[in-house]
Amino acid sequence: MRWRNSLFIKIFLWFWLAVVVCMTVATLSFQWLQDDYYRPLQLPEQHLLQRIAENMQPIKIKKRGLWSQLEPGWNIVRFTESQLNNIPHDIAEFYEHAVAEQQSLWGQEDGYVMMGPMVHRDQIYIAVSRYHWRHSLDEGERWLIPFLVVVMVSLLCAVLAWHLTSPIRRLQKAAKKLSAGDFDLTELRSNLNRGDELGDLSIEFVDMADSLQRLLQSHRQLLRDVSHELRSPLTRLQIALGIARKKDTNSDLQAEHDRIERASLQVSNLVTQILDLAKLQQEGDLTTERMDLVKLFKIWLQDAELELAHKKIKVEWQLSDEEVFCHIDTVLMQRAFDNVLRNAIRFSPESSLLTISLYKQGDQVSFTLSDQGPGVDEHQLEEIFAPFTQVDHARNHANGGYGIGLAMVKRILSMHKGTVSASNNADSGLCIKWSLPTGR
Repeated sequence: MRWRNSLFIKIFLWFWLAVVVCMTVATLSFQWLQDDYYRPLQLPEQHLLQRIAENMQPIKIKKRGLWSQLEPGWNIVRFTESQLNNIPHDIAEFYEHAVAEQQSLWGQEDGYVMMGPMVHRDQIYIAVSRYHWRHSLDEGERWLIPFLVVVMVSLLCAVLAWHLTSPIRRLQKAAKKLSAGDFDLTELRSNLNRGDELGDLSIEFVDMADSLQRLLQSHRQLLRDVSHELRSPLTRLQIALGIARKKDTNSDLQAEHDRIERASLQVSNLVTQILDLAKLQQEGDLTTERMDLVKLFKIWLQDAELELAHKKIKVEWQLSDEEVFCHIDTVLMQRAFDNVLRNAIRFSPESSLLTISLYKQGDQVSFTLSDQGPGVDEHQLEEIFAPFTQVDHARNHANGGYGIGLAMVKRILSMHKGTVSASNNADSGLCIKWSLPTGR
């Protein structure tokens, strides 16, 4: 990275230029405001000068002390031709300029505004204001000058702020996508050619994302390979177990055989779930169709009637409508529903209640399933959707859980552009909530 591309140099130069431009324009504006200016006195101003001369007490002529006598607003100075050398130089110069122009003027001398002269019975009247700036500048307004300074400096600062924050916003958006498992960082590529610290950071960020993607792919490939390799010894184990059972004619080793069979089934189920999760992570497009979720969920619930009856669990439906349509992949959505339902049944106490709610809100469909089980620690609610996560002593392998079911649910919802979250109920139990777009 060259020194001239350094973000520090850019920030320094931007602020230095903004300050220099502001000071330069302010100085020039102040000098411009102080510049002498003359124009012919207009008719309304002539009437104003006449009223001031008739109604105000003239200021006593003092060559050096006149300005200290000025009060806010208009003042009137009265003198004769013989007193011209005794009045302040600014007023005398203004009077001589009016005489040369042979007309009454509105003018500015060293920041003081004057109107006149008006001659009456050898008396010369000139109105003076000590705070009234000349308000016109080529038919414009003089206050536009400092206003334009403020606008110019504001624009410079806005361009600087946008130049610095736009790549940061792109980095922030890329980080959110990366945390959601999306490795498409195409929009971040525009940062790579900046040549400053933000450009270097973007390059490192893209390299990190590529490394994470390769690592994740290697991890998934390893899981698939290990799972496939485990199928063969499991098959041989089950064949050997069957042969052993046949040889054990007196059932002397039946207990041991049963224990081996349960262990092999657990491993087989685990391998199957790992392969299913790996397949979901590789699948792209969905085969969706518009389905009535109320009807589907009730049908799928019937598949678990035996488990519900065994634990005497009742189901309460909370529906806003009799029909809630949504575009879904039916096979995948059934797998997600089944995982959540059987997880809730597994950890619900006997004679408890499952609450299922389904309603449509705008272009989103919300589904919640609440049980009355032990729940999950608050700080671990996000972790239960990660593969192989066991966050509660009650949710272990002995109860049939491997920490994969909810990970599959999250993946299926993500493929449908939806979200899933978990929360604890006020009294007891866990609540799983989905949010799905209805689709077109």
